[in-house]
Amino acid sequence: TGISHTSIFRQCMTLIIFIIIKTIHLYPIMKFTLALALVGSAAAFAPQASVHTSTALNQHIGSGGMADTRNPDAMAHEDPRKSISAAPSFEEYLKERAAEGTTAAAPAAAAPAAAAPAAAAPAAVGGGVASTLSGLQGAGHVWGADGIAAGKEESEIRGHDGFSKFTDACAAAGIDLDAAAYTIFAPTDSCLESYEKMRGPVTADVLKMHVVEGKIASSDIPSATLNSLNGPLTYRYAVRKHFVNDAIIGETTFGAGADFPIDVSVGNSVIHTVGLCFGFY
Repeated sequence: TGISHTSIFRQCMTLIIFIIIKTIHLYPIMKFTLALALVGSAAAFAPQASVHTSTALNQHIGSGGMADTRNPDAMAHEDPRKSISAAPSFEEYLKERAAEGTTAAAPAAAAPAAAAPAAAAPAAVGGGVASTLSGLQGAGHVWGADGIAAGKEESEIRGHDGFSKFTDACAAAGIDLDAAAYTIFAPTDSCLESYEKMRGPVTADVLKMHVVEGKIASSDIPSATLNSLNGPLTYRYAVRKHFVNDAIIGETTFGAGADFPIDVSVGNSVIHTVGLCFGFY
């Protein structure tokens, strides 16, 4: 068991040479052919030469002997958009690209985004949260694939979300949105429709989760205590976004559509719109 392939090969070759010498004069053709066959079979025991072709051209060889094709040092580019740690999100990138490539007429299409602060104007004349939400323009939705059949571009704005379902439901449940200083996480009509299809009716307890005690600006949400009228809410930061009960605060939309309005001040209260019902999960 301790005999190597090289030793076996040498013994076989010695035997073959001996046979050739002894039988070269007897039956020359048959014996010589047999000897050649033996040589060919013995070659199977010969040690194979190891051939290594390096494909590493001007590459750094790491401590493990492997060529490192990456640059291990983090690149700090003068343009922060090209530095991964400071790069914008995909939605932000699309908006920046749209702004750079549009003509002078394009910014006018994005004007609805400015409607969020303007919607807070009723507060100056005594308007309440419900009246402010009734005139507040929500996030813009594009046509997407449905626009092809309608003769529209996929990136064209199909419409904007509203908040009438939330205000009507609060009124029906007897929830006074102006009873105190509140932070209202107002869910859009479309997200409440999704909740109703998948979870059932929107109850008063679910609505109360969207009404938080005290006036809390969006910038203060990460460190604030979020006590809703139906118990505490959960904040977390992930993928460079702020979440409250899994709803994104300050959610951005694709293309030129208006983003979800936040920090809409209404007297002693403030409104942040969200695209997910807090009672969903």
